[in-house]
Amino acid sequence: MSLIKKISWILPAIALTSGAFADNSDISSYCDPCPPKEPSECDPCYEKSRNKPYEQGYEICEGALPKAYNAPGRIDICEGIDAYVTGSFIYWEIFGDQLDLGSARTDTDTPITVKAIKFTTEYEPGFKIGLGSHFSHDDWHLYAQYTRLHANESTTWKPTVGATGVFITPFFLNDTSNSHSFNFTDIPNGVTSKWKMELDKIDLELGRAFYVGTNLITTPFVGLSGHWMDQSYSMSLTDGRTSGGGVFSGLIKNDSWAIGPRFGFESKWIFYEGFRLFGYGAFALMFSENDMSGNTVESDTAYTASKVEELIVRDVEELAIGLAWGSYFTSDKWHMDLSVAYELQRYSHTNYMSYYSQLALSGTEVKPGDTFMHGLTLSARFDF
Repeated sequence: MSLIKKISWILPAIALTSGAFADNSDISSYCDPCPPKEPSECDPCYEKSRNKPYEQGYEICEGALPKAYNAPGRIDICEGIDAYVTGSFIYWEIFGDQLDLGSARTDTDTPITVKAIKFTTEYEPGFKIGLGSHFSHDDWHLYAQYTRLHANESTTWKPTVGATGVFITPFFLNDTSNSHSFNFTDIPNGVTSKWKMELDKIDLELGRAFYVGTNLITTPFVGLSGHWMDQSYSMSLTDGRTSGGGVFSGLIKNDSWAIGPRFGFESKWIFYEGFRLFGYGAFALMFSENDMSGNTVESDTAYTASKVEELIVRDVEELAIGLAWGSYFTSDKWHMDLSVAYELQRYSHTNYMSYYSQLALSGTEVKPGDTFMHGLTLSARFDF
């Protein structure tokens, strides 16, 4: 292209830009030059930020970037080490398949009623911490995050005073002497069940944030995920019948670990001066080992459940939606971001704690249960 043609293209753009500044002379933007100062007083970071046609990581004006290039949308810190730390407080409820205590058949009701005795859970606190850094090559980032959520849950059920009927549970191993069913009158103190779940998880991701619109930034990522999920489930009751009664208690453990590839996608829409809505989704397909073992006491007779190892492929899904706000400070030398989100996660094939009792009852192996988590996540991020 000739020099004359190049000049003819550039001059209208300059004129248009100058006109925009003339009409909005009182509005500060990144297109404004550094205000007149003595050369020694002009902050290099301030000068650098003012020379950009947009504020990186926030909404941009249409036409500020070439349409054929997905320009980086990450937070851009001046004169820093280009790293960031994150911290989250999580308040999640944990629940799972195949944890219910059993069923109660009340014969004194008309008609006779059968009720499932559900295992109930509460919201539990936990946390996440993370560390990330950006590469000089095309603004990719590498981020590692650790999640910890440990919980102890319990449920107690007692038969209604004066009612007659039968409580039936699948969680004991011995099927002789009708040991899986208990008359209401023989268990006035009821049944207590406890579930302990400990999740420790590490995610490593490689991704890149880029603009797909004037107010929309997306971040696809890929990486690895690994977790340890240790669980135990116990049930106890005292049966007062004269034949086949006594103490019934059992504890079955399921300790597992998993590792595999993880990929996902985050999108954020900036709607007003640093405020944004965001959505997040991730999927992992993982190789997992589950180790089951335990012991029971039934009719005052002790049983030991020998260790069994199960190798499986586990899938993990994560979804989040929330509201956030962020801002640069001190001439772009650091950046702070705060967010609140509702988060939901699912871990497949995690509950083998009823494995032994299912074999004892019917001689068949059923699909293991899944574990679910959902709740509130409050997060802060600091770029420096």
